[in-house]
Amino acid sequence: MLERPSRGERAAWGLVLAAACLVAYANGLTGTFTYDDKAIVRDNPRLRAPDRVGEIFRTSYFGGGRGSGSNYRPVLLLSYAAQWWVHGKAAFAFHVVNVALHVAATLLLAALFLRLGLPPPAVALGSLFFAVHPIHVEAVTSLVGRGETLAAVLTAGFLHFATAFSERPGRSRWIPLAGALALYAVALLTKESASVAPALFFLILALRSEGGFLRRAAFAFRRGWPVYAGSAFVLGGAFALRAAVLGGAIHPPNSGIFEVENALAALHPWARVANACLILLRYLGRTVFPLHLSADESAWSIRMVSAHAPAAILTVAAVGFLGLLALARLGTGSPAAFGVLWFGVAFLPTSNLFFPIGTIFAERVAYLPSAGICLALGAAFAGAGRPLRELSPARRWAAAAILVGFSARTVTRNAVWWTDSSLFTNSAAVAPQSAKAHYNLAYVLGEGGQREESLRRYERAISIYAGYWDAWAGKGKMERELGRLEAAEASYRKTLALLPDYENGYFGLGLVLEEAGRLREAADNDRRGLRKAPASLPLAYRLAVVSSRLGDAGAEEAWRRALVLGPASAAVHADYADWLLEGGREPEARREARAALKIDSGSQTAWRVLARAAGRRSSPFARALALERVALFSHDRADARALAEAAESAPGYRSRFERVESRVRKTRPGSS
Repeated sequence: MLERPSRGERAAWGLVLAAACLVAYANGLTGTFTYDDKAIVRDNPRLRAPDRVGEIFRTSYFGGGRGSGSNYRPVLLLSYAAQWWVHGKAAFAFHVVNVALHVAATLLLAALFLRLGLPPPAVALGSLFFAVHPIHVEAVTSLVGRGETLAAVLTAGFLHFATAFSERPGRSRWIPLAGALALYAVALLTKESASVAPALFFLILALRSEGGFLRRAAFAFRRGWPVYAGSAFVLGGAFALRAAVLGGAIHPPNSGIFEVENALAALHPWARVANACLILLRYLGRTVFPLHLSADESAWSIRMVSAHAPAAILTVAAVGFLGLLALARLGTGSPAAFGVLWFGVAFLPTSNLFFPIGTIFAERVAYLPSAGICLALGAAFAGAGRPLRELSPARRWAAAAILVGFSARTVTRNAVWWTDSSLFTNSAAVAPQSAKAHYNLAYVLGEGGQREESLRRYERAISIYAGYWDAWAGKGKMERELGRLEAAEASYRKTLALLPDYENGYFGLGLVLEEAGRLREAADNDRRGLRKAPASLPLAYRLAVVSSRLGDAGAEEAWRRALVLGPASAAVHADYADWLLEGGREPEARREARAALKIDSGSQTAWRVLARAAGRRSSPFARALALERVALFSHDRADARALAEAAESAPGYRSRFERVESRVRKTRPGSS
């Protein structure tokens, strides 16, 4: 075995690794907010100001109170919040931190593997492969992928401290133990996959001992039991915190896993294990040959096999044999064996082997496990541990070719994650049997106004998975926007048949009924939806609007309910003001209109209410000022004409109108 590199050599190699990370991931810095980045980072009100930090720790990952989610990651959210307080929603800055975390994880893992006495050439090559590996793009270039990189940094830190604890004698060893447990606590509140850290430490101790497997396991337990005991205590605390916030230590009661996301959840345990082993081999293949990469491979891109199928039985046997072989080779200090075991152990929380999780397959979760396979690849090229400069030309050129190939694949893959459009188009192309991939593409096409193509994609998603209630709702939305109200109604009713409590199903159906002029049915639909989802602001808002149009006696109560549910909604205050003005309650209408403008100074409805109220009070100057704001925000020719007429009847306003007239007359293309 070669001697450990000197401090200067390690520093130089650290610069090489950092440079490799930066070169491979530099073009990912130009990406925008994609996929879940929008909900978690860009549009998350909990991140906006330091005084809302408490909400981050009191709510689930995606927001909402007790029972509303199954993930609890306050430290991850806090990392986004701290950045937001500094630079706002600058996507570039968030990407910079993501790449910096990848650099940190690469350096910490390389230092850890060197610390364990693994051959430096194998560690050097393995770390380079890890630095540029394309399977990491989702974890590094996607902003919400930070959960993996930050958890990996904290896990690597835990392993450094835990290893120091095992190396030190006497009382001095308790200081690194405290550091390890502190990092473990933070890691658990960053991403659930970090729970595997103590098991990786057990593997490290087994590597550093001697004898057969049982002797190594006994040594690992004796030497590391304070770490395991302390980690168990920390893990118990994390479970208690999750139970308090989410309503359950793992997930809230009565919550389940959507079959589209993970078809393994509904299988018999043995069938789930067999298919999970197949998927584990898929991860292994994608790490070694990262040609086919996809952001989504949910139902039914990955087909389930019978538990008794030959493929399932052979796969379970192959995974078991590979694990036993690696355990046998661990006694020789083989970096390849250690790498394979690292891969398997690190995947335990996300493999679906012991329990189903929220996803069947996701490249981001391969981030930390892939370090083991990269190490094994490095060992394969480094041979018997000779210095890299002494490798045969064939080995050097082959390793260089893989590095260049990995880097090129990473650079091209980064570009896929620049926008939702490029990401979802790619997902649907490379995973054509994934219902969710077509659903995601349909959504972004619809947002871009390509309704016919969006509708076709929703229909494709439904053809793959007929029970996809959200795709039925998206189909209904496109049909409504295309004016096909009868078809839209049928789609929304199908949505509600599949998921009777679906808030968006009731909301969409209500809009269809409104547009069809069936206001009484729309109001009844909204009431049914509110019985299922009493905290739904959209349903309460539409019920208030429809009740007002019907002249129902309960309209006032409906508006007050909407205001209670949405006190910060400019639309609710503005439309309530409009209703009040129609009912002759002018002072209240002006109060609500001003409340709307405090929330959104560009609310055209609120400004129109103030303009009409001023007209009723015979205040031409105030009316003209309000119409000016309407015209400036709408850029509509009709509003510009109304302002010009108001200026004629408000002598005190004419000089001001001359100053703003050119801005007001800049109408939108196609405006009336």
